[in-house]
Amino acid sequence: TEMSSKALNELESARLLSSAGIQLVSSVVLTDCSDTILKETADKLGFPVVMKILSDDILHKTDMGCVQLNIRSVEDMDKAYRTIMTNAHKNAPDAKIQGILVQQMLPQGFEILLGVSTDPQFGQVIMVGLGGIYVELLKAVSMRVVPIEREDAQQMIDETPLKKACEGLRGVQYNREEIVEALLGLSRLCQEHPEIAEVDINPYILYGDGRKATGVDAMVVLNA
Repeated sequence: TEMSSKALNELESARLLSSAGIQLVSSVVLTDCSDTILKETADKLGFPVVMKILSDDILHKTDMGCVQLNIRSVEDMDKAYRTIMTNAHKNAPDAKIQGILVQQMLPQGFEILLGVSTDPQFGQVIMVGLGGIYVELLKAVSMRVVPIEREDAQQMIDETPLKKACEGLRGVQYNREEIVEALLGLSRLCQEHPEIAEVDINPYILYGDGRKATGVDAMVVLNA
């Protein structure tokens, strides 16, 4: 029989992953769009921001018109809030809505993918590879069964184009150690939480300028 599973929302996913030392983009949940709250949020996050629906029932947020990018003022936040709510009610009338997630819109960097999947034979499997739009294109992903050691993490990087990126890409060097730490953190998290069935962090953005690597979209699925 299929085990039943539960997908955590983005906020819960972020909380779990940051406990493993994986930094995720700063975000705030809004449940109303009063001027005061919008201003406080803007002060906390800075512009530009992204806004998206927070709902366990709406998975394809973009298709549903429930994501607004590149918002640069409090007025635009207000407009985006109303647009997203309208689209959510129209396109997913039965969805339970927890609020609207406002996130910093991160600058460009080098995008990698971190993840966990469950293999019927071996259990939790950890993976790393190129992120963003290249995932589907190149399928350049390396995998290991949990738990992994530092040496495994190093080998995983060497098996993918990440190796070259860490040596230097267009004059920018990315910090290989940040990928190693993230992989070891994920491995530890899996051991502490055997109920984790799936983790998908894409993109996890590396910066070659001393800024800390940060994940943008994170999803965690637990076996219920």
